[in-house]
Amino acid sequence: MTPTLLSVNLRGILRTVAPLLRQLTEAELSRKASPEKWSAKEVLGHLIDSAYNNHRRFLRALDQEDLIFTGYDQKAWVMLNGYQEREGSEVIDTFLLVQQHLAALLSRLPAERVNALTTRHKFHRMAMRKVAKNTPSSLGFLIEDYLFHLVHHLRQIFPDFQSTWYAGYQESADKFRLS
Repeated sequence: MTPTLLSVNLRGILRTVAPLLRQLTEAELSRKASPEKWSAKEVLGHLIDSAYNNHRRFLRALDQEDLIFTGYDQKAWVMLNGYQEREGSEVIDTFLLVQQHLAALLSRLPAERVNALTTRHKFHRMAMRKVAKNTPSSLGFLIEDYLFHLVHHLRQIFPDFQSTWYAGYQESADKFRLS
C-alpha cells in the first residue's frame, strides 16, 4: 500500500461524509439511542481523539523498531472533552480538520516504513481487524485498520454509508460489527 493511496482514500471518505454531516441538525447530532450509547457528536469526538492518537502512533512508528503503542480510555476521553455539550458545527469542523491533518501526514510517510513487516506489534489486542499474535504485519495494516475503524463509526451515524473504495476493504470485513 502506498502512503499516497492511503491519504487519497482518507480524503475520499471525508469528501463523501462532509456534506452528510453538515446536513444534520443539532438535535440529530445530540440524539442518543440510549443513555449508554454515544450521540453522533460523541462518535465524531471519539474519531477526533482516535485521529490524534493515531497521528502520534504513525509518527512514532518512524522512530521505533516495533509497532507497540499505548492505548487510551476512549469513553473517558469522550466525556472529558465534553463533545455532547459542544455545538455540533464545532465538532464537525474539528473532526474534518483533524482528519485532513492526518491525511496530510499519510501522504508523506516513507513507503518502505509503511510496508515494512514486523512481528513486534500488539495488533491482536488493539486493531479492529485483528491479526494473530506474532504474525507479521505493518504500519500500513495499522493505517488501513484506522480507515476501517473510521468507516465503522461513520456507519453508526449513517448506516448506509458506502465504503467499498477505501484501503483495506474486504467484503467479509464489511460485515464486521462491534457489539
